Amino acid sequence: MQSSPIDLHIELSSIRNFVNDQIEQGNPLSFNGKEFYEILKRVIINLESKPFLSLPKDESERNYYDKYRRQSQEEFGKLIADFFEYEDEFYDLDRVQYAQKEFIGAGDFEKLFIIKLLELKSNECSIGEFLSFQQFDNFYGQKDSIDSFLYQLTENDSNCRLLKDLCQILRDWIDNQNLEILMLSPKKSYNLEVEESVIENVDSQEKWNHEIESLKGTTINCKWDLDQIRHFFSFLYKEKSENGEPYLKKEQVDQILKNGLQIPDKPIEPLFKPNCSKRYPFKNITFAINFFYSKSSKKFNDKRAYYLFFSMFIEGYSHNLISQKSYENFSRNTSKSLPGRTTLNLIQYLPPDFIVPKKGL
Repeated sequence: MQSSPIDLHIELSSIRNFVNDQIEQGNPLSFNGKEFYEILKRVIINLESKPFLSLPKDESERNYYDKYRRQSQEEFGKLIADFFEYEDEFYDLDRVQYAQKEFIGAGDFEKLFIIKLLELKSNECSIGEFLSFQQFDNFYGQKDSIDSFLYQLTENDSNCRLLKDLCQILRDWIDNQNLEILMLSPKKSYNLEVEESVIENVDSQEKWNHEIESLKGTTINCKWDLDQIRHFFSFLYKEKSENGEPYLKKEQVDQILKNGLQIPDKPIEPLFKPNCSKRYPFKNITFAINFFYSKSSKKFNDKRAYYLFFSMFIEGYSHNLISQKSYENFSRNTSKSLPGRTTLNLIQYLPPDFIVPKKGL
């Protein structure tokens, strides 16, 4: 199934079909079909898409499965196939699926974005309409964020050769004030407007830094006692993750909670690196922390304190606290539901006397 040419999302089946059309017409892109195929596979797995075919338990279905297995092992041709195999499961590349910037690597997102622009150009669709949509679809409505992305995109020589006349359209879309800031170098003098903007950003950053520093050494005021907290986070060593091993070892969890929810003055060295993978993603732990916060916190604005606490022990959170903007971008997505295939059941780790509200109440 191919999405409409005017679809303003970065939709994977549509741009896959576009790349295949370009290959058939002899219009090669800056990277070949095989490279783009690998990008699509990484993106689909990171999006936690469900496979359309898993290793069958019933032998009567084995022939159907083996047919796909044989096809997947064939040498790559010029055109990108409509499916792929990953860890004995098969995923569909011909189904409508949307790429989201927050879930995929920066390089992969940039290449998908470029191909989407080329697809829109070939269909004579409005580039400005697409950019306005993407500002809210992938850049949280922040004009300066998408402007910075577009500026870096058009500063790259290889991208300019590929996009050609689109580069000027992209530059024209960037806000003039943002463009001045992006182009600013130490040799160029500040005008008053830019200077005020920079001072405001510095003041905001200093305020954020002060607020984060003021939380260090404090204890989070939580509804649960320490035994209840330890019971909940026992999932980190009781649940299986990659290769049948837990997310963290019991002794690591014990060290994290040794002093309850007291935020240390500085992070441990080295930070604990969770045993995660594409199949058992880091977002499982993030979802659990947010779930814990939602059930145990006494204050609505305590959430950053919770994540500051875990950033002192677990690798992967500190960069989300560098600035207020980075934290807000991160915080918006911490409560997203776990993928359907996830077996992690956090309800069983709630305190025994905790009452789970019925749906609709």
